Formats: sequence, structure tokens, C-alpha cells
Amino acid sequence: MAGRKKPDFKIIRVDIASVWEEILSKLEEGLTLRQLCEEPGMPTWEGLRKFLRADPTRVAQYAHARAIGAEALEDELLHAARSATPEDANARRLQVDALKWVMSKRAPKVYGDKVTQELSGPDGGPVQVSEVRRVIIRPPDKKE
Repeated sequence: MAGRKKPDFKIIRVDIASVWEEILSKLEEGLTLRQLCEEPGMPTWEGLRKFLRADPTRVAQYAHARAIGAEALEDELLHAARSATPEDANARRLQVDALKWVMSKRAPKVYGDKVTQELSGPDGGPVQVSEVRRVIIRPPDKKE
């Protein structure tokens, strides 16, 4: 740590409400909150998180923008896959796999793995039914 130089920047207060639409737009382009907060004129990561948690409407807008951002990642994924050459195929495969994973977390209903449930018997065989019983209960007659 002794050799590290502190970054040379000034902390500028940003009215988050005034840049909220721009923030949502950048999230829809696929940027993460940390990437967005590193841009000039944007709020700090901590400030943005506090602003977000303060209002459930903002949380819903944020979630919607992140889901749309997964679509932008889909474009990036397709570009990476199509531009692969034999020399960089392994690097592109890693990039594509990472993008697929991120997309599955951001929009699991669209890009997530399909989860199914299935009942099976011992050793994966069919379920064995040993007895089926039908019981009819007659209600007592009402005496008036």
C-alpha cells in the first residue's frame, strides 16, 4: 500500500434525482452501478444505493432497467461469438460464458435455466403405487 498513489479527484455533489433518467438509460445499455458511478457527473456508488433504497418505485424502475440491460448484453454476447477466430476462440468462449451467466442472473425468466420437478421411485424408476383406496363417508341424516 505504501507504493500506491491515491487518485487525484474532487468529490462533487450530484443531485441524483436530476440524473435518474440518465442512470436508468445507462443501466438499460448494460452498465453496472459501479461502472456508471465511475463516469463524470454521476453520483457515488454509496449515494446511489441509498437513493435507490429510499423509494420502492425506484427499486422497480431499477429492476426493469437491469432486465432491459440483459438485452444489451445479449447483443454483446452475439458479437463476441460471431467475431471469434481460431486464435482467440478460447478467450471468446470464456467471454460468452461469462455474459451468459450474467444474463441468467439479471433476467432469469428469459435467460435462466429451466427448472423442472419430477417424481420418481427407487433407483430413478417409476413411482410404485401399492394400494388405492376409495372411502366414501355418508353424512348423518338430519332430523328435523
